[in-house]
Amino acid sequence: MGRSGSKSAKALDFGDRISGLPDELLHHVMSFLPARDAVRTCVLSPRWRYLWASARHLNVDTEGFTTQRTFKKIVTALLLSRGYTPLDSFCLDADVPGFYLENFRDTAYLWICHALRSNVHTLSITDHDRNDAFIEFQDFEDDPDAFQIDHCPFTSSYLKRLHLCGVFILECFLKKLFSGCPALEDLDIINCVIHDTEFSSATLKNLSIDFDSFPSCEMYGFKNIVINMPSLVSLHIGAFLGALPSLVNVQSLRTASICLDDQGATFADGCNILGALSNVKNLELLFLYGVSGRYSLQSDMQLCQVSFTNLTTLSVSDWCLHDNCKALLYMLEHSPNLEELTLKMRKLRLHEYIDSSCSAAAADSAAPFNCEKLRKVEIVCPKGDKTVGMLVQYC
Repeated sequence: MGRSGSKSAKALDFGDRISGLPDELLHHVMSFLPARDAVRTCVLSPRWRYLWASARHLNVDTEGFTTQRTFKKIVTALLLSRGYTPLDSFCLDADVPGFYLENFRDTAYLWICHALRSNVHTLSITDHDRNDAFIEFQDFEDDPDAFQIDHCPFTSSYLKRLHLCGVFILECFLKKLFSGCPALEDLDIINCVIHDTEFSSATLKNLSIDFDSFPSCEMYGFKNIVINMPSLVSLHIGAFLGALPSLVNVQSLRTASICLDDQGATFADGCNILGALSNVKNLELLFLYGVSGRYSLQSDMQLCQVSFTNLTTLSVSDWCLHDNCKALLYMLEHSPNLEELTLKMRKLRLHEYIDSSCSAAAADSAAPFNCEKLRKVEIVCPKGDKTVGMLVQYC
């Protein structure tokens, strides 16, 4: 019996196979861990003792720390220990109460500079979700504790992707960013206070600007924006209030998603927007609330006589249904290569948009349009919305 047990134990003893994996795979495993836990792997075996110091992904997260002093001490020691070993990504996440970046901004600036000097390719900086707390920071330029990303010297020929969330962006930062980081291709700006107007880059390919948790953005100076990016391929603007950005020199744009909060959005030049979007293949154009923007955009659409010859996928909300679906019919008429159409409906009374007494006549009198390639129409609506049947019948 003892012999049999010994044999079974031997069969189950596979040894430390994980430590036998190549450094690249072990570093990949570490990339899913917070930086502090990655350092703790040094106790697993002699093979792991210094492996963390050459990890190419660092996730610095305030969660789990009890004091700012401990957090700063550990992160600073970690960066000093690894030196300027090249980094693929550096993520600084300070979304825990009491650990906001403005509370130790000078140290945070040093960490960001260290990452840039380590030739980081992807840099992510997240301060706390300000939302209603922004009311307290309306005069943030006079607030000595405000974490202003402008104070970091963004100079790197290696940085390709930058993600900013909940930070303050002052005037001229973007100009310094684009000139100092010529390889930058992807820029995400989420819930940030922006006091800059020039989005001008020859290399940027993907731009995302989102305000999904703001009660209002116009009061924070995000207005009169000019986007001048000849290499831009993908553009996302979410939950936007204020004057819609002016799109200049965006002929490479292929995918655009624009979601407007019509309670505050203004349309000084709808023709500019529609003309800039005329070459895209995939377009999403939504309104969250209100009616003013849809009237303006529909009017500009008919005034400018824009065609969407490359458009294959279109997603719109109920704004295009106003006045017996004139905007929708216009887009269908001027999108000969359209293959997929999605209508995203809010809970509404459809008779406010479509006059049933004249819908049949309107449909009969509508100019013919070529949608031979249209193969899929999807209507997304609240459950049980019976008015959708009216839309289906009309269309």
